[in-house]
Amino acid sequence: MFKCKKILCHILLSATILSFMPQHSEAKMESYIAVGEYAISDNETLQQGEDNAVKEALRNISEQLGVIVASNTKVENAVVTRDEIITFSSSFLKVQNKVIKRSIDADGDIHVFAHITATADPDLVLSELNQLAISRFKNNQGGVQPPSGNTPTQPQGKVQSVEEYAVQKHLSKKGFFRYLLSNGYPRDKATYTSEHAAIDWNNNALEKAKEYLSRGYYAKKGIYTQLLSPNDGFTREEAFYAMTNVPADWNNQALGKARQYSQMGWTANKISQRLSIEGFSNEEVHFAMSHI
Repeated sequence: MFKCKKILCHILLSATILSFMPQHSEAKMESYIAVGEYAISDNETLQQGEDNAVKEALRNISEQLGVIVASNTKVENAVVTRDEIITFSSSFLKVQNKVIKRSIDADGDIHVFAHITATADPDLVLSELNQLAISRFKNNQGGVQPPSGNTPTQPQGKVQSVEEYAVQKHLSKKGFFRYLLSNGYPRDKATYTSEHAAIDWNNNALEKAKEYLSRGYYAKKGIYTQLLSPNDGFTREEAFYAMTNVPADWNNQALGKARQYSQMGWTANKISQRLSIEGFSNEEVHFAMSHI
């Protein structure tokens, strides 16, 4: 397995920030193959074992894709690690084929193997990273300007009220849109209100990440994945911003998670395997297992 070292690299803040592969009129999908193995513990179901084996395989594929993207990323200005590029790349994967196999070892332990084939377009990942960098550049220059021209009017008090709710609850733009629909807004007005809300969505994502960390233990990649989930609905850019800016001691996050599993009676090998699947780095897993 490729061991990703945390080397600081920088995204060039301009329209030519990243070096791109040759562009085509159609997406250039690349295939990636990996096998994930997971040993089922006594208190886990077969389905949980299969799910974790799939996660392990996808984690391996994410590293393959992320390394390719990172190797085509020029460096300058805003700090980003290769691990973060790999995490960003993982959300572009599409599973095309999945084969699950099982075996029982001499000790009677069940091992699940997930053979996964997934596809992704490296050019698209690079393009999205480019947009992320351009957005950061605009924000550093004072933010995106509001649209010009006449716009539909809304009762000021009502607009402020729903926007305050979105900020208090740390909603994404999608979450805010769903909230407006559930409160009787017609779809067109809900669309307009969410699109023109004076809300810093990056900050909402950051505050939501802090909220999750206050309630449990997460890996940096775990926070990113959670913010991208349909329930939260943040964009890749917003989730990436939160992941890279939330104040957290990831070693202690890994340790806290490891202690939870230890209290469940899990073996050290099982805990280490699980922490890796949840997205903790090798260094974080090592720290947790050394201090548990």
